Amino acid sequence: MNLINKLKPKNLSASFWGYALVILAIIAPWFLKPGYLFMTDMVWGPKINLDWTGSWFLFNLLVKSLSFIFPIDFLEKIFISGVLILILLGGSLLTKTILEFDEVEMAVPAAPARGLVFILSLFALFNPFVYDRALYGQFGVILSYGCLLFVAAYLLRVYRNLDFKSLYAAAIFTALALLFSVHFIFLLAPFYILFLGALFLKRQEIKAGGKSKKFWLALFFSFLIVLIINANWLLAIAVKASPLATFVQQGITAQDLAAFQTAGKTPLQTFTNVLLMSGFWGKDQFRYFDLTTAPNWQFSFIFLAPVIFYGVYLSFRRRSRREKIMSAVLLVIFSLAVYLAVGIKSPLTGGLTIFLYNYLPLYKGLREPQKWVAVIIPIYLFYLTLGTRRLKDSKLISKNIPVSAFIFSAVIIMAAPSLFWSFNRQAVPTPYPQDWYSVNQLLLNRSAQSYGCNDRILFLPWHMYMSFNWVGKIIANPASTFFSCPVLSGTNMEWGGIYDNSRSVDGAAVSAWLAAQGKSGSPVLSVTPIRYIILAKELDFRSYLWINNLSYIRPLLETPTLLVYEIKP
Repeated sequence: MNLINKLKPKNLSASFWGYALVILAIIAPWFLKPGYLFMTDMVWGPKINLDWTGSWFLFNLLVKSLSFIFPIDFLEKIFISGVLILILLGGSLLTKTILEFDEVEMAVPAAPARGLVFILSLFALFNPFVYDRALYGQFGVILSYGCLLFVAAYLLRVYRNLDFKSLYAAAIFTALALLFSVHFIFLLAPFYILFLGALFLKRQEIKAGGKSKKFWLALFFSFLIVLIINANWLLAIAVKASPLATFVQQGITAQDLAAFQTAGKTPLQTFTNVLLMSGFWGKDQFRYFDLTTAPNWQFSFIFLAPVIFYGVYLSFRRRSRREKIMSAVLLVIFSLAVYLAVGIKSPLTGGLTIFLYNYLPLYKGLREPQKWVAVIIPIYLFYLTLGTRRLKDSKLISKNIPVSAFIFSAVIIMAAPSLFWSFNRQAVPTPYPQDWYSVNQLLLNRSAQSYGCNDRILFLPWHMYMSFNWVGKIIANPASTFFSCPVLSGTNMEWGGIYDNSRSVDGAAVSAWLAAQGKSGSPVLSVTPIRYIILAKELDFRSYLWINNLSYIRPLLETPTLLVYEIKP
């Protein structure tokens, strides 16, 4: 009953309604009509592929279970909305924790700061890093970034209160961060190193309080939590059944470092992009509106930078020597993150990136160095919170709080205003063509299996990314997430001098078959042979029409968007 009372509108905080308004201003158009949201790296469809070796297995299993109750296109919209909410709440918790930490360390009198928490938490969401990754469809990356915010907040709480129960919460969010973006293990590491170093400075206090045993037990069980939640894909790596591990070890080459280097025409511009939380390589593919092309796009950061510097200054005025040391280490982490984010774009920074690529196990999986910006943002938020907290008490601002709050919120949002209204209408619900459903039902009806379909489909044109007229932009090939039968589609990314680094045996067989225009017979695959070929009437499909001349292939059906063939037994 108490919970129900708390959820009554009159008992909900202004911050709750503020967050709800912000999120609704982004996601509302998605729920006004049915259809899927298609972005370059994110395509959903009626079929949920369950692969126990992948880190997304548990999530896909959850979506599969919920799909018996809700439409999958609705679940996709809920997922994206949840990611955005997670980031806001992570920023809120981190900001609140920083404020509490600041009041203790600086002996600042406690003051109502709920509105300040809300305003500053907007910084976690409205920035180029989140905008670029979201518009490209890399929601796993920004979800893990949101988890990183929670981890930083809970580790700070453990340090401040020596309440090791918060370590379990940090472990859960660490596990989730790795689940959705495995290479966040490197981005989380600096915060754990800082945390353990800070606790070392407090070792006498821990011993005096008799908390040493509690700490080690909490650390052990936290590690266990991370292992259990990620058990499936870790086991797959252990038994050498993980496609991801194989790809990282064999598929990623030095060419990937060049293809996915941080954006910038010069080393100086790349460095500037990183400081401005931009520099994502995908923006140069012109598949969505590039914030950096807008006039005065740097205005938000230029306005906030003095406040951040003021926060840095205040951090070294702390009463405690160990807090000064912590701030110094935090600045070292910031500098290292910037250094690594620039990557090979500068001769001064490229050496370390190449060294880590060659000698640090699995680091080559972090082939996009700009992801280190995920470490930079919470550090910015730390110092921005310190600076804003003190400026809030100045006479000019304290006498004009409503106006100041509005202006400051607007300045933060200006860093990525195009997030509003379904990403400035760049992500709109789009249904699959009706003839795709008809073809899928046809193949199901022809299948010998009454409960499903085991007949394999080759989907052409052979491209990993391609434009579809019914979507209106370039996206990852969605065939495997739509058709009920197993689909073999292009593994060739064709970007940055890389044609195909997937190391797929079946992909190589299809490429050879295409090069010979089918004259050597149907492609010989490592597993189930191909029974059907679907040729989408998109892009360069006319260059595949030689299929009609092959004696072992017969046409089955032509629809407005598809050509369907069967390979004769």
